[in-house]
Amino acid sequence: MILLLVSLFLWNIPSFAFSASSEPKINCLIINLEYVNCTWSEIGLKYNYSFQSWFSHHKIVNCSTYHRINSVNVSCAFPYQKPQRFNTLYTRLYSDNGSLVTEQEHFLKEYVKLNPPFNLSVVERKDTELWLYWNVTNDDKSCIESQVRHRTDITWKDTTPASRSSFILSFPSKKRYEFQVKARISSTCGESKFWSGWSESVYWGSLKTNDTESLAPISVTTLVLYTLGATTILVILSCLLVHSERLRIILIPVVPNAGRNVNQYLTSRFNYDGNIEKWLSMPKDLESGFKPNFTERACPVREYRMVSQSSSDSESILSNPTDLSSDYQCMHSYSSASTIPGSAEAQDTSPVDNPVSVLI
Repeated sequence: MILLLVSLFLWNIPSFAFSASSEPKINCLIINLEYVNCTWSEIGLKYNYSFQSWFSHHKIVNCSTYHRINSVNVSCAFPYQKPQRFNTLYTRLYSDNGSLVTEQEHFLKEYVKLNPPFNLSVVERKDTELWLYWNVTNDDKSCIESQVRHRTDITWKDTTPASRSSFILSFPSKKRYEFQVKARISSTCGESKFWSGWSESVYWGSLKTNDTESLAPISVTTLVLYTLGATTILVILSCLLVHSERLRIILIPVVPNAGRNVNQYLTSRFNYDGNIEKWLSMPKDLESGFKPNFTERACPVREYRMVSQSSSDSESILSNPTDLSSDYQCMHSYSSASTIPGSAEAQDTSPVDNPVSVLI
C-alpha cells in the first residue's frame, strides 16, 4: 500500500512541473517613456494568444497592436502616460478558445529603456578643449543621466554618469578621437535598470572631424594591388638606372674626392724629378708634339780680325775662298735640314764668282 502511494506521488510530479512551467512568462518594458511593450516567452510561440492589460485604477484595454512571427502573436505595444510608470500593471493572456491562460503583475518603475542620444557634435575651443553636445528624446532632461565614452585606439575610456547634455575634454592630443553617449532615467526620478544603446559615433582629429561614418578597413585585394604597383615601379626605375648612364648621372651625380687628388699631388711632385709631363700624365700624342722633329749639325765659328791696310794682306784675305765656302756650307746644311723657314732661304745662296774689292 505504501509503495503504491509513493509511486502515484512520483508519477504526478512531472505533470505538476510541466503545468507550472507551461505558462508563458510576460515581460514588459517602457520604451522611451512613450509606450509599453510586453512580450511573452518562447513557450507561448506555439499558440496564438490574445492580450489584455490595465494599470491600477484604470479600465481593461485589449491590445490594438500585435507583433507577429509566422502569423503568431508574440508581443503587444500599447500607449503609456508618465504617471502610470509608478502604478502596477496587470496583464492577461487568453487562448484561442477564450480561456484565461495566465494573469501577472508588473512594477515598471525600474523598467524604462530610452532611445540612444542623437545629433552628436564636437566643437574645438581655444585649442585646449573639446566640447561634445548631444540631444535626448525626453523633454525633462533633469531626469536623464548620460555616460560618455571616448577612445583614440582600441580601448574605451568611460566617464562617470551625470545629468548633462554636454561633455568637455581638456587638452586633447592631435590623435583621432571617437565619442559615443548612452542615457537612462536617473535616480532623482526613479532610477532605471536599463541603459539605452550607444549612440552613433562622432569623430574628431587628424583623420576625420565631426563625421559619423567609421573608417572602412582596407581590403586584402586593395592591399595586394598597392604592393604590386609599388614593386613594378621600383623594378622599372632600377632598369632605367642600370641601362641609362645619363639618367644615372643625373639622379646620382658623382662627387669628386678632393682628398685623393691632394694626396696625389703631394706625393707625386717628389716622384717625377721635376718632369711636369709625367706628373700631368699627358697623352703620348700631345707629348710628342712638344719634341723637335729635326737634327741640328754643329757649325764651326771663326772670328775675323781687322788687319793692317796693306795691299798684300787684303789680297791674300780676299783671295782665300776656303773660309767663306766652309761657312756657307754650314749655313746651307742648317737651312736645308730645318723645317722652320728662315731669312737664309730668302737670300741668294749662289757662289760669288766676281772678286770682292775692298776699298782701302
